[in-house]
Amino acid sequence: MMLAVWIGLLLFAIVCGCALMLTAKAQRSVRASRHISMTAYGTYAQAQQDKHDLNLFGLAQQLRRRLGAAASFGLSFQSLGLIGAAFLFAGPALQKGGPSVVSIGLPVLALFGILVSASLAELSSAVPTAGGVYHWASALGTRRWGWYAAWFQLAGHLAMMALMNGACAFILDKLLSVWLDYHSSWWTTGMLLCFVTVVQAAVNHWGTGRTGALQEAGIMLHAVVLAAVIGGIFIAFGRSVYSPALLYTFQNASLDGHVTPWAFIVGVLVLQKLFLGMDGAAQGSEETGDPRIRVPWSIYLSSVYTMIAGFVLLMCLTLVLPAIVGTALFSSGDSLFAAAALDGWQGNSLVLLVIAAAIWGSGNSEMLVCSRAIFCLARDQALPFNRVLSHVSRGRQSPLPAIGTAALLSVVLFGAGRLADGGEAGIPSLLGFAVLCLQLAYMIPIWIKIGLHGRHRLLDDAPWHLGSYGSIVDRAAFVWLLLSGAVSVFALGVWGAVGTGVWLILVTVMDRRYRKQHLAKLQSRLKRPKGEIIRIERKFHLH
Repeated sequence: MMLAVWIGLLLFAIVCGCALMLTAKAQRSVRASRHISMTAYGTYAQAQQDKHDLNLFGLAQQLRRRLGAAASFGLSFQSLGLIGAAFLFAGPALQKGGPSVVSIGLPVLALFGILVSASLAELSSAVPTAGGVYHWASALGTRRWGWYAAWFQLAGHLAMMALMNGACAFILDKLLSVWLDYHSSWWTTGMLLCFVTVVQAAVNHWGTGRTGALQEAGIMLHAVVLAAVIGGIFIAFGRSVYSPALLYTFQNASLDGHVTPWAFIVGVLVLQKLFLGMDGAAQGSEETGDPRIRVPWSIYLSSVYTMIAGFVLLMCLTLVLPAIVGTALFSSGDSLFAAAALDGWQGNSLVLLVIAAAIWGSGNSEMLVCSRAIFCLARDQALPFNRVLSHVSRGRQSPLPAIGTAALLSVVLFGAGRLADGGEAGIPSLLGFAVLCLQLAYMIPIWIKIGLHGRHRLLDDAPWHLGSYGSIVDRAAFVWLLLSGAVSVFALGVWGAVGTGVWLILVTVMDRRYRKQHLAKLQSRLKRPKGEIIRIERKFHLH
């Protein structure tokens, strides 16, 4: 019914209004803060200010600061992975809950996703280090809270990287099977997954400067894909491939028939990937200029722009849902997103290559996020082989061993997902595992912040904050993460919950093993003499 469309548009307008209110509040707080950005005085002046901020946490500037505002935003935006999420989950969500999942469910999902991102953005402005939720929870709470937040964050982003790289490999496998005339299987997809991951690891070995340029290019590539798919749909209308009557036959029914309330909830929760991963920019804080301002804006605005672009894209897909049949490469059951793209452009494989490139960029961003998470844990002696994994190349000024480890773990995790799903794609198990782990990682520092009532020296010094809105935002974000996480245990499959439980047991065992040395390292870091920090920094070319 068209009524669902109008309700969806009204909800979308309300969410946009809320986002504008939070944006205005944060902008006023930045202007009123004591923070003085040195970007107007040149790169060197800003680098010195950023290094000073980092040194206050007992950390030396080892990584090269080459990420600007656009690259930082691209890191979070691509970690959210709009194109990859649409490719993997638009079809399953609509099959479960019908078009109302997009028209009604997506705006509700977006509202709480934006609230979570706003709460995390405040924390990133208070603690501008590469640890993300790990350092936020440790600095505002205790070592143990930081420990669990770190490991859940790492697991969630590794699963996200496996999902994005798996989707990229799947597209490439479909195309190559036609071009080279071989039978596509999950073995061939797995081989291409390894190839895609190795290429990403090689690219990340270049250093922050070049990977930052890729983050910026990834934003443009996502825009190109969105324009291509939406434009293809309208071109198909012009060729009478789709009847204009489809716009007036918007039915609240899935591809399989009647929708129950539970099916609607499941369909909405499948789309959670669209609003998980926005903390990616925080992992690049030690490589970003003026991170107290740029990183929180990246975390927050990445969710806002994903909401806007995702709503427009998924509504266009939904309105032509009854007519999408796909091609020999993709049926609507394989990927509604790919089928619509091919329908619009008459089966042109070029559009699939561009989609694969955009998804590859999302996996590449996750590679950077995961490698920095491993590096930060190893730097604080919370990992086996921490001396090796915390090593930073003097020439590249990148944590090369951590990059290789992240690549290997993502491939292993993809294989574990396949085994859990009986040799199939491994998508349901990986999605459930990623969602639960990231929700737990976000809940920990937000819960600590709620307990502090905003009263903490680090929070007081944060230039990006929501003022009187902060308490409401934090509580709403925490309740949403708690309730959606609890429902996701049942909605997204049992294996995701089982994997999260196994991961919790493993992390608890490791905590007993590394507790003393981890605590000793954190305490010594906070008391580290300035001279020792300078000796470490002399090994690297910081400017």
